[in-house]
Amino acid sequence: MFRIDSPGSVDGRFNAGNPGTGQQATQLSADWFNALQDEIVNVLEQAEIDPDKADSEQLYAAILAIATGAAGDGSGAVPTSRTISAAGLATGGGDLAVNRTITVPKASAGDVSTGTDDTKAVTALALQGGLGGQLLAGTGFKTIFGLVFQWGTATVSGDGSTNVTLPTTFSSQCVFAGFNGGSVDTGVSHNGPYVSGKSVSALTVFSALNTSTVGQFFAIGF
Repeated sequence: MFRIDSPGSVDGRFNAGNPGTGQQATQLSADWFNALQDEIVNVLEQAEIDPDKADSEQLYAAILAIATGAAGDGSGAVPTSRTISAAGLATGGGDLAVNRTITVPKASAGDVSTGTDDTKAVTALALQGGLGGQLLAGTGFKTIFGLVFQWGTATVSGDGSTNVTLPTTFSSQCVFAGFNGGSVDTGVSHNGPYVSGKSVSALTVFSALNTSTVGQFFAIGF
């Protein structure tokens, strides 16, 4: 669209002319009328309305359809022949005649722990749940995708075995356990404590020292 610029126009406006002063009336140009027609027809096309010579309310109908579409019923502003499609992990979509919802399925902590589902998105909460339980303390444990690490401090008796209960019970088995602490003496009777047995819930620590000693244990299992 543009303002009239044919001979006789003044500052882009129509002028009736003035014979007394010699002011020329504005000439009506084909360019301006064609531009005006194109603007109106474009409004009809956006509303998917075909121009009809016999219908004098088409411009009103087109504006109403576009306004209604902008308000959200899917007509006018956005042609209902258009569609929205989901891709990747997303599902949903369809034509725009109605409101559509695109959904991305969310993985559960179990899904993360299993690690076999390739159709769901992982959230921070699910990832933390998939990592498993934890007790972050001086005596505690941490589960990482099914593998459990346990640690702590324990006092073991001298000249014998002591059962040390683990912070949590392994669901299947304990595959490694160690105990650190004791004497630096090289004599056999002064051998420091070591893990002589292990189960899913406890360690057996043997010490040849004459007195009890405090040490740290570490265990791995699943």
